[in-house]
Amino acid sequence: MLRWIESISAALTFGPRTARVPENFDAQGLSEAEKVAAMKPIVSSYCLIIGCYYSLVTFNRFWTETGVALAIMATLSALTMIAGFYLHFSYMKSARQVYQLNVASLTVNLLLFVNPVTFQALHFDNKRLVYFVFLSLIFAMTGVSLRVVIPSVAATLITVAVLACVHNGGVSLDNVGMVLLMAPLAILLATIVRQTLLRAVQARVMAEALHSEAQSMADSDVLTGLPNRRSFFRVMDEALGGVGRAPFHLALIDLDGFKPINDIYGHSVGDTLLIEVGHRLRRVCGAQAFAARMGGDEFAIILYGDRDAADLDAFGMQLCDALRDTYFLGGVTAHISGSVGFVRCASERFTASQWMERADYALYFAKQNLRGAPVVFTEKHEAEMRDFSQVDQTLRTSDLNAELSIMFQPQVDVVENRTVSFEALARWNSVKLGSVRPDIFIKAAERSGLITQITLLLLDKALKRVRDWPADTKVSFNLSARDLRSGISITNICNAVRQSGIDPRRIEFEITETAMLTDFEQACEALARLKAMGCRIAIDDFGSGYSSFSYIHRLPVDKIKIDRSFVVQLLEHGSALKIIKTIIDLCRNLNLDCVVEGVETQAEMNKLAQIRARYIQGYLFSKPMPAEQVHAYLRNEAARIHAALKAG
Repeated sequence: MLRWIESISAALTFGPRTARVPENFDAQGLSEAEKVAAMKPIVSSYCLIIGCYYSLVTFNRFWTETGVALAIMATLSALTMIAGFYLHFSYMKSARQVYQLNVASLTVNLLLFVNPVTFQALHFDNKRLVYFVFLSLIFAMTGVSLRVVIPSVAATLITVAVLACVHNGGVSLDNVGMVLLMAPLAILLATIVRQTLLRAVQARVMAEALHSEAQSMADSDVLTGLPNRRSFFRVMDEALGGVGRAPFHLALIDLDGFKPINDIYGHSVGDTLLIEVGHRLRRVCGAQAFAARMGGDEFAIILYGDRDAADLDAFGMQLCDALRDTYFLGGVTAHISGSVGFVRCASERFTASQWMERADYALYFAKQNLRGAPVVFTEKHEAEMRDFSQVDQTLRTSDLNAELSIMFQPQVDVVENRTVSFEALARWNSVKLGSVRPDIFIKAAERSGLITQITLLLLDKALKRVRDWPADTKVSFNLSARDLRSGISITNICNAVRQSGIDPRRIEFEITETAMLTDFEQACEALARLKAMGCRIAIDDFGSGYSSFSYIHRLPVDKIKIDRSFVVQLLEHGSALKIIKTIIDLCRNLNLDCVVEGVETQAEMNKLAQIRARYIQGYLFSKPMPAEQVHAYLRNEAARIHAALKAG
């Protein structure tokens, strides 16, 4: 019966519920604490009102009652007043459960009931029986649950009937009608009031849960569960703007080797790897640091507290070691590393974005020189950043067509004793800065985005020189990561090759492993377009990056150039010669040409001759030369190469 009444009242007052409820919300009802929160203010106010009302009634008894009636009624009134105040000011303050609200409500109801019953026993007044009707409505509106409402209402209505029967000799039709009307009306009223309050609290709880969920989604990375970029900058601004703030270290992390795994094995494996990276960062950071995902495979950490060099180095190595451990990704075993750039945020002269630039520079330095290791931003880096800014601004304002030039370094076939190709090397003689090293201005151009413009300018200069060379002499030209990522840039490069009138088979484009793996799929597409024209493709600096043949078979590669870092160790470490031999043998099996770069001495050449290295590039044969000297070099190359090979 009660369930039926509750369902009817809910349907009448609210209709069907269609709002989305959070997953952790109990759709069958509110929790104990939420019910208490809904009803406690009503019960507490009810007790206070009764206490105040009966404080007046108590004083009134001394004017309206005498003798024994005064003693009885004044005592009951005072007891009701005291109970109301006690329940409001003391008992309800500590109430945490529904049964405590029921106790308070029943106690007040009992005293409210006893007062008029005692009055009627002493001074029966037929007109005052209506007082019990009002009591039933009060009990219905203030009851915590039907367990309180039903006995309270039933007691008042039965009392009306009993008093009428005893004093009037029977129950009138009016009394019967009043009881039959008030009983269901009181219960329905109690149900509606209770459901209204509980639904209001339920809506508030739902709104708070949704707000919390939305806030969490706004501040968290959906994939890893780490705080996101927005949350990170808020925390960093708080750390920078705090009163009396302590110095802290900012770290930026970039995963080395994530791209090929994501491209080769798919995004699901890549996502699983990023999730595991998030777990490892949490374990390493603990409570001492705040870690966040900035996007892609980039993460950031705020390391709280001022750390000395030893502590910072220990934390950085622990971080890198954790990221370097093997990843088991549902049937795929992956090995990556993480490069880390640290900067100590100890002054107020920089904003959050400026500190980020310095951490990013330290990260860039780590990726270029110490992959998989931590690098701390220093004053030297600060000076380099200023130099970079100066170079960048000068690049933007210079007449690059006039100031940029090309030098050519030969690649020699030592079996046939002839030059088969020249590598085109960029040079910049700035009017403002003088001669700028290629590694400096190329990096500046790559970071600023000017490299695509410079690539086209230098390619045009190189191809104009190649027209005058022998038909069997090739040219090698370097492309950057930005060139490979830009469809427009590749289109412009293809157009430049067509317009040059040179056989595309004489043109070889060199790309580094790092540039290729920045976006493997895009690199494959770009190289395929160049290969379709007839151009050759070479992997430059092989061995300085990931050196994996697992991706080479997916690329239209014609040549591999072994990095100079192996050559410089030839005379000191026997393993270097074995590594070079292994690469040369693999290239032979794959029908790829293999060039050894950076050969400067006859001793190095003798070692390479032992493993039948065929194509050599280095100072042993020639330093980079201006375009005007290429013809003279080619005329005398047979004697020069022969002399170089026999020297020493």
